[in-house]
Amino acid sequence: MNYLESIAYLDSLSPTLEKPGLERITLFLQEHDQPQNRIPCIHVGGTNGKGSTVAILDSTLRQCGLKVARFTGPHLLRWNERFHVNGQAISDEQFAKYASQLRVLSEAFARKHPELGILTWFEFITVLAFQYFVEQKVEISVIEVGLGGRFDATNAVGNVLVSVITNVDLDHKHILGNTVELIAFEKAGIIKAGVPVVTAAQGGALEVILERAKSLNTDIYVLSGESAQNDESDAVVDLCSLNSLSLMGEHQRVNARLAYAALKLCGGKIGDEIRSRLATAWEDGIKNTYWAGRMQYLPKYNLILDGAHNPAGAVALRAALDTNFPDQKCLFVITCFSNKDATGIISTLARPGDRVFFSEAASRREVFSREKFNQLSAELGLQSLQFETTAGALKAAVELKKPDEVIVATGSFATVRESMLALGWLSVEDGCIESGRIGDAIEVVSHKKELYRH
Repeated sequence: MNYLESIAYLDSLSPTLEKPGLERITLFLQEHDQPQNRIPCIHVGGTNGKGSTVAILDSTLRQCGLKVARFTGPHLLRWNERFHVNGQAISDEQFAKYASQLRVLSEAFARKHPELGILTWFEFITVLAFQYFVEQKVEISVIEVGLGGRFDATNAVGNVLVSVITNVDLDHKHILGNTVELIAFEKAGIIKAGVPVVTAAQGGALEVILERAKSLNTDIYVLSGESAQNDESDAVVDLCSLNSLSLMGEHQRVNARLAYAALKLCGGKIGDEIRSRLATAWEDGIKNTYWAGRMQYLPKYNLILDGAHNPAGAVALRAALDTNFPDQKCLFVITCFSNKDATGIISTLARPGDRVFFSEAASRREVFSREKFNQLSAELGLQSLQFETTAGALKAAVELKKPDEVIVATGSFATVRESMLALGWLSVEDGCIESGRIGDAIEVVSHKKELYRH
């Protein structure tokens, strides 16, 4: 398969809709040299902030002089974004090569184990990541949980140095449960016996995580103010300077503290190497962290891209806006999916004097409709307009923005993705402010650029 054929094959695979479990991926990996156990890793779960924490860890570990892999999701513009080695996304040719090889193995596995069948799409890309990272001879990997934790395909990973649970809040309720305690039970599934854990969870969710760690006789450190502390008063991981942090928002400072604590808690030889270099690597690591679509500010348009897609994410985004743009109103460009709490998201974000430009995402998933938005808009007394596309809403926002307004494209990663495409980006790296490669104008993506929509 070539690159586009590989993407088409991935799109044809089943999502994990059947009874969740790790039986299939665990057996597959057992039969194919256990690549998930051959690289030390940091495993990062939680509701919000997983990707940002991974990005900070990745950047700092590279500053420590290590060859680092990272596996993240969702991708915004291209599948390649999910697989990085030393800051570089997998190439189209490499992606096609590994996908072609893995397809053969997956289909052979299904013939051998017809009761299990072929790998689902997320199992497929998780195994692809393990295989790619091993062949690239990386020294450490940072792996982001896809959904939940207990039955997430990434939870097949072995050789974990430290586990991170960023926080727990209501999201994916139809899959994980409708209380924070039930969701915390799923998130806590990544905790492994004898592997230290660090978390910023609170309340009932924290109690569930603490109980899981206790049952496995695992040390757990809870972020509190400027330190991460376990239940012994003399066991404290002091935290860090955040003067150079490139990511905007108090929630990113929490993620950075979690990352620092995780690095301090890494065990074994690789942990000794990290700790010996961390003092000099940390400031450069957080200064050079780039994580697209998460409170990402583009000064040319006075525009923020942020993938907040649940009420907790909306709370963090609103707090960051209030802190960093205290004298400006917000002009929100928003799309939401119907399985999310769109009412909670929009009502949390919009304040008196703000405006909302609403559109429906171009997606196979069911979206929050214009009719429902009309009703919500009336209930909240929003100043709002509706548009056929996110690109149209963003173009209008740029043209109609008042001098005292900041544009905020949010509500889903689809909003962020479609905004990036409207800006003319071919990859998320095009948005790196320092590179000066931001598109000169809002425009409709050309047919040539359509090739990169995957």
